[in-house]
Amino acid sequence: MQIPILDYTLADIMLFFQNDWILAWVMILSGGLLAIWLLENITDPIPLLGSIFDLLVHVGTYVGFVVGIIDIFVGYVVWTVQPDAAIVAGVLILMGFTLVMRVLAKFPLAMVFALGLAVFGAATMYGLLAPLVGTAWYSAVPEIAQVVDFLISGKGLIIVGAIIFVIVYVISGLVFKLIELIAKIFASAPVSVIIGLAAIAVGVIVIFNPVLLGLVAWP
Repeated sequence: MQIPILDYTLADIMLFFQNDWILAWVMILSGGLLAIWLLENITDPIPLLGSIFDLLVHVGTYVGFVVGIIDIFVGYVVWTVQPDAAIVAGVLILMGFTLVMRVLAKFPLAMVFALGLAVFGAATMYGLLAPLVGTAWYSAVPEIAQVVDFLISGKGLIIVGAIIFVIVYVISGLVFKLIELIAKIFASAPVSVIIGLAAIAVGVIVIFNPVLLGLVAWP
């Protein structure tokens, strides 16, 4: 089974976004994902609508993570192809960053990162040592065989993983605390709504008067 989009090159994907209408609707729809928090608060007193918008905000938060990555990429495309449209590129990148941060703000980043490296490190150690069991030198040196047996046992893997986790968590803790703080600021409802409304406004301008924002004919 062939999936055509998987055959696209990076240049093909960049070329796809070099269109005022596509660019405008990327901004408007992405901005809507941020500004929807405003509608959620407005519709809270209305039972049915309030529930619908609560669900949309919840789903939109996780969909927004992928959309945010796309926004950052499109911002890069605008920045490189339309250098005079710095406002458009800046809003896209800022909006994408905000959408991504809305998801990352929900997770303890240092812990997730440390846990990931711990699992990876323990699995890598097992993959390197397990094939040595039964080899000639393994049988010839009992002391080394005992160490290998311990390290690839469940207890050994847990201990190694725990050591890696603690070291990485301590080292990366301060850095990720700063990232989490920034994430929470950008993920807050007021900041998200303001950026979303600004993105929608810029998207509308791109539709009706792109030259005003420095957008010229795409090459």
